Amino acid sequence: MSEPHPTEEFEQELFSLIHRLLPVDGIRFYIYVPWAQLKQELSSDHDLDDMMENYPKKYWSIDPMHPSHYEGTDKTVISNSQLMSHEAWSQTEILNKFYRPNGYFHNCDMFFRQRDRIVAILSMVRKSPAIPFTDAEMDLLHQTQPFIEYCLEKMYISERAHNRSSLIDEYHLTAREVDVIEIALTGVSNKVLCRHLGISLPTLRTHMQRIYSKVDVHSNAELISKLAKYAL
Repeated sequence: MSEPHPTEEFEQELFSLIHRLLPVDGIRFYIYVPWAQLKQELSSDHDLDDMMENYPKKYWSIDPMHPSHYEGTDKTVISNSQLMSHEAWSQTEILNKFYRPNGYFHNCDMFFRQRDRIVAILSMVRKSPAIPFTDAEMDLLHQTQPFIEYCLEKMYISERAHNRSSLIDEYHLTAREVDVIEIALTGVSNKVLCRHLGISLPTLRTHMQRIYSKVDVHSNAELISKLAKYAL
């Protein structure tokens, strides 16, 4: 039997820590690629894996807790009950189209940053409408966040920064071209890639032509195969 990857051990320990701190019905951990979709790293419940498959395709744009809303802020922990009243949350599209059909009601997210940009998210959910995340629980999570962020810096964030620098040095890429590559390596369509980068398809084609030339490939499939070791 192969040894677990160190990051997998960290994620399992992180889930255990959260379960010791407060009651939750599910936990999800994500790496958040700037301008891109959430990439799920690990979930505490297989039902959450199925639930989250459609989130990047259909629901992120109606989610008031999506990390894009908190770039440029100092928010580290948020919950639906902190954002709005129970009555207001009960009327939101994200609850009624996404959480509630999957058996969940309350959500709390913890953000982790590098150089003032969100790079990872820990998301916690509860099923019962009668058990919101309390102020005391939010305070506890606020106190815990810096320690987890420090661990993430050691386990994930420094590796991503190293990968970006290696790509730039090895293939003489620009930072924006590396942004494109990071998203392309997740396997999303060009349409989705354009939406998350905020660019047009012709602009994307220009970026890809330059990337193909520098990396010496002729298609997305070849690009993904050649640069797979740099994927988050």
